[in-house]
Amino acid sequence: MKAMDNKAVEKLAYLKKTVEDAKQYSQENIDRYERFMRFVFKSSLDNNEMATLSDRGMPTIEFNILEAYISRLRGEFSRQQPSVSVRSADGVPISRITPNFIETLDVIEAHFRYILSENNTDMLEYNIYSDLLAGGFSSACVYNDYVNSMSFEQNIFVERSFDPTLCVFDPLARKSHRGDGRFCAELYPMTKKEVEERYGDEVTRNMQFTKSLSGFDWSFKNGEESIVLVCEFHEKQKKSKNIVLLTNGHSILEEEYNKLINDWKETGIVEQPPVVIRRRKSVVETIVRYRFCQSCILEEVDTDLEHLPLVYGEGNSVTLKDGGAYTQMTRPYVYHAIGIQKLKNLAGQSLGNELENTVQHKFVVAIESIPADYQNAYQNVQKADTLIYNHFLDTNNPTVTLPAPREIVRTPIPPQISETFRMSDEMTQAILGSYDGAAGQNNGISGVAFLRSGMQSNVAATPFMVGYTKMLNRIFEIILHRIPKIYRTPRSIPVLLPGGKRDYVEINKPGSVYMNYDPKDLQVKVELGVNFALQKEMAMQTIVSLSQSMPSFSEFFGQKGLQTLLDNLDIRGIDSLKEKALEFEREQSQMQQTQMQMQAQQQDLLMKQTQKELQSPTQEQLALMAIQEKARNDAANTAIKEREAETKFLDLMNKIRNSDIEMEVKKAEIDAENTRSSIDALIEVSKHIKTPTL
Repeated sequence: MKAMDNKAVEKLAYLKKTVEDAKQYSQENIDRYERFMRFVFKSSLDNNEMATLSDRGMPTIEFNILEAYISRLRGEFSRQQPSVSVRSADGVPISRITPNFIETLDVIEAHFRYILSENNTDMLEYNIYSDLLAGGFSSACVYNDYVNSMSFEQNIFVERSFDPTLCVFDPLARKSHRGDGRFCAELYPMTKKEVEERYGDEVTRNMQFTKSLSGFDWSFKNGEESIVLVCEFHEKQKKSKNIVLLTNGHSILEEEYNKLINDWKETGIVEQPPVVIRRRKSVVETIVRYRFCQSCILEEVDTDLEHLPLVYGEGNSVTLKDGGAYTQMTRPYVYHAIGIQKLKNLAGQSLGNELENTVQHKFVVAIESIPADYQNAYQNVQKADTLIYNHFLDTNNPTVTLPAPREIVRTPIPPQISETFRMSDEMTQAILGSYDGAAGQNNGISGVAFLRSGMQSNVAATPFMVGYTKMLNRIFEIILHRIPKIYRTPRSIPVLLPGGKRDYVEINKPGSVYMNYDPKDLQVKVELGVNFALQKEMAMQTIVSLSQSMPSFSEFFGQKGLQTLLDNLDIRGIDSLKEKALEFEREQSQMQQTQMQMQAQQQDLLMKQTQKELQSPTQEQLALMAIQEKARNDAANTAIKEREAETKFLDLMNKIRNSDIEMEVKKAEIDAENTRSSIDALIEVSKHIKTPTL
């Protein structure tokens, strides 16, 4: 290890102080996490309470009733199947939403499901949800690593932090996942030998493995083992860089554009590369990773990360103002039930003490009253015998009488102890908002009402489900931005299909999906489906009742809703049954197509037979056709005759009209001729008549 210069010494001091201050800010939450984890899963009695019980002579017994509520929620949660959906971001141009773009969304979504699968994450979801319920907060890390020791390909992994109390975040962060903070860090305990083998002996040379008064030690003793805390610190740093706007609408760093042009030329692409249309300076955040311990900075790397790798998750937290400063208080699910747990323990311990100190003696008797031959009868009361005693001290002198043996009556246990012991269970249900146990005590309650009351415990745990969902959304947001940087080469990636089948998809090859998308064009959302056991049972009852009351719904559900029905069914082998259901649906679809084809063929055959019968009629059909033809001919002849008669009638009427007109014309001519003749005669007569002169 090289000697550090002044700048490195100052940087180390800054890093250590930043981690110590952030841890001190969260110390109350850390103490509460550790206390409730021990209280719920180990013992609800601390050392002081056990010492007090021993001093008072009371039994050191406890009655843990809180772990059952958390275990019930965890058991129901283990059946959860989060729904991961990837879609285009708002504002993405329609021209970019191509079939290849949609196929990319489907592949990413299937890959997300695989990353979240139980075999790949070591029960990540279950462990995180357990932390939120019992401790109040949790932490997870998103990282990339080689597939195996002999591989050059990297995959993206998600794992729960080994100890969430050893993760620190920026106190100024405001979002629930703490991704908007300036830094995050995780402390790793390593043995002194491991540190020396990896980084050299000089690292631990000046370390003092002792306990300090501050409560936080970078090196300490764990029994006989020397432990060194190594911190992996990620810090956001702002740098001024040039960004360019391209003709295709994308904005990238200028250095990325220069690399793009070089790759464009090397690959020999004929098309014209996108051209820069605008250029400006911008402040870009980069993340630097430091790895350091108490004595030195072990490593400093400029990463290509866009988000802090640690993701914080909180359950039912609140922000409090204490003396002008705001602090966040994380609360476990059983935070308000700690008092009723202590009351149950006290009532049970008092009840045990009463039973332990119960008087076992049966009689009070004067020793002079017991005859020597009958002492056994008083000492061994289990054996049948007769109890005899001396009434007089001296049988010869009956002046002194002896007291008769008296049976000891046991003092009853105070009823308040038993009532408190029983009442604590109901009070716990009221505090936690879980009424399913109380519903089960009512023998007259109906099945539907029992299921609805049982679901109330899930509703009471909704804040923790919301915190878990926020955490998952942040995790997949980080992965969405890392995929284009990690999956660059032609390869295959594992996917989990919607039916639960695992498969592999080739990427970055001609004819396949390319993972060179812009993360800003995509959005990811995680939703929790209706998969709790009681909710599934309610869904099944709803389906059954609707099917019985509506035959059309039953027919529709039988044809289209088989997968939905299986999703709400919890039986052994449900995964293989879903695959067989898909095969069954395909077979049914093929059978329907075959039946439709057969029906079409039968209809064609029937039509052909009908046409053939029409083309080759029988004797009866011929006779009928002859009669029909004759009738048609007779009707035609009749119509012709009627038309001829009509024509003749019209001709005759025309002749009649014409003759009348001719007669009238001739008469008019005669009249005109007579008139003309009369006029001519009068003119001739007037010529021979002489007019008299005046």
